[in-house]
Amino acid sequence: MDCSVRYTRGVGPGRAALLERLGIVSRGDLLLHLPRRYLDRRRITEISALEVGTEATVRGVVAVSGERRTRGGRKLFHAVIEDGTGRLTLTFFNAGYLARRLSKGVRLLASGRVEAWSGLSMAHPGIDFLDESETSELEGGAVIPVYPLCSGLSQGVMRRLVAGVLDDLRGSVPEVLPPSVLAGGGFGSRWDLFDAVHRPSSPGEAESARRLLALEELLVFQSMLSEIRAAAVLEASTPIAVPDGGMERFFSALPFSMTRSQCAVVEEILSDMGSATAMRRLVQGEVGCGKTVVAAAACWACACAGRQSVVLAPTEVLAAQHEKTLSRLFHGLPIRTALLTGGTPARARRAILEEVASGETDVLVGTHALLEPGARPPLLSLLVVDEQHKFGVEQREALLRGFTPRPHMLVISATPIPRTLAMTLYGDLDLSRIEEMPPGRGVIRTRVVGPEGRARVFRFMLERLALGERAFVVYPLRDTAEGSDLRDAVSGWEALRRGPAGRYGVGLVHGAMGASEKLAASEDFAEGRTSVLVGTTVVEVGLDVPSATVMIVAHADRFGLSQLHQLRGRIGRGGGDAWCFLMSDGGASAEARERLAELERTGDGLEIARKDLELRGPGDLAGTRQHGLPLFRVADLCTDSDLVESARALAADPANAVTEREIRWRFGESGAPGV
Repeated sequence: MDCSVRYTRGVGPGRAALLERLGIVSRGDLLLHLPRRYLDRRRITEISALEVGTEATVRGVVAVSGERRTRGGRKLFHAVIEDGTGRLTLTFFNAGYLARRLSKGVRLLASGRVEAWSGLSMAHPGIDFLDESETSELEGGAVIPVYPLCSGLSQGVMRRLVAGVLDDLRGSVPEVLPPSVLAGGGFGSRWDLFDAVHRPSSPGEAESARRLLALEELLVFQSMLSEIRAAAVLEASTPIAVPDGGMERFFSALPFSMTRSQCAVVEEILSDMGSATAMRRLVQGEVGCGKTVVAAAACWACACAGRQSVVLAPTEVLAAQHEKTLSRLFHGLPIRTALLTGGTPARARRAILEEVASGETDVLVGTHALLEPGARPPLLSLLVVDEQHKFGVEQREALLRGFTPRPHMLVISATPIPRTLAMTLYGDLDLSRIEEMPPGRGVIRTRVVGPEGRARVFRFMLERLALGERAFVVYPLRDTAEGSDLRDAVSGWEALRRGPAGRYGVGLVHGAMGASEKLAASEDFAEGRTSVLVGTTVVEVGLDVPSATVMIVAHADRFGLSQLHQLRGRIGRGGGDAWCFLMSDGGASAEARERLAELERTGDGLEIARKDLELRGPGDLAGTRQHGLPLFRVADLCTDSDLVESARALAADPANAVTEREIRWRFGESGAPGV
């Protein structure tokens, strides 16, 4: 299976390059490139038997096609297909390449909702083009796989390549799952699973095989996490021994009382750090639940023991916010903090590093540059990582390399994640949850508002500004050059500062601004020089402004639910009530509006995360699409979440040990096959 796909029959250099675009570089990768769906004759309905209002798949031949303009000037393409029992009209707006392919005589399958419009019709149906061989296979009752492709590859080519590799590897595919698990699903070997998922006798058989391949993939991943955890037990770290009364001094200096849940999490952290084995712990909790003070308690414990801490933030703005918050929490205590970012002037940087090297600085706050050898504190014992980095397992491992002894690691996350997903994405860490919110948080009222209510919402904002309160206005884009006709943050800022809100001061912050510009805009807002902050989701993290009571999110249907939930966590921090307005586009679908209504119904972050997981998938929820967390090739953490526990149980049994080569192939840094 580790043989390059270039040595497969029918694959030359050109085709190998096309396959590589799909992530296929070995024969094993080809077998793991699973069909996205199947064509099944038993699910095909004759046109004469179609019922209006139902979903159906029909097979037919294009009899006539053409294009016309509607009264509104839009291009409407239509194709009439026949199957010998009747006719069905397929309609498309902006058909693009389909208009060129849907010519007379073309064989196809069309899937969609049946409507009664000038006879039977389907609007924007899914289309599968059939060649003669596929037509005959369907006639013979075969179930035909449909693969994800890229330009230059056809379904026929992909099916032939997969079939060739399956035939070549019969009897020589290394096993991963125990025989009893395979037999329980009705299969004898791993090869049987691949054969059933690519050449099934029925869609049900294909799904059974896919589920076992998903279990296999999760088993390999859990085995990797088990190895990491086993190695972590052997990692020597400096035990943190806090003198008697040390923690009580910190707690009594706080201007508030910590919640029972916060205290319980601090106890877990102190217990971990008191060991000679390096701590690896994740602290999760809602926005505003008090995770920073928990991290501060850990940093104070290190300082009491004569050791140093690093707090790692994803951006300079958030680093500055963390340093300011920590300084406030440590007020009156003998502990020194310092901020070091890329924007720190050279002279100040040298002075800070000298104080760090001498041990005068106890807590160093900054961005990823703090991990460079010249910036590492010599007495480092605690590394606090803000999870907005969205680091994966491998990235967390890389953070700790080069430190001897290993520092304790505390990962802080404001993203509520369902337990099964957390077990997978953070399986190398022990998990603590802050379950309760501190007293004094106001009620955040959330409302979904259509275009007709826009003026009313902005009038309400002006009323709150007149009372001395502040407001966020959030847009999904920085400017329209990013590829959309949506109103953008820059034009929204310009409109607000020219209007009635302008007299209160309107700031702008977005990801493309320089760090110093973002920091200046954020500080202006935090200190009251501006009362409105317009921006993109950069305001999702870092800004703690107690007087901010209004948030308006434009084009809210373009955001994920968890992202919106975190955004609204930026308001209502001063004890009074707050209002979050989710502005829905006029063209938003009923499904999109219903999705937003979930935020009106509940403020439970975990419940919202579960809904987001169903709608958007784990990749978007946890940031894996952009940040290197595992993207499973087979397992779907929405539909296969029940398999996570099974995989953990299998991985705990030494008899089910997975080879290092299998782990490297699936989840190694290079991604290269090694099975």
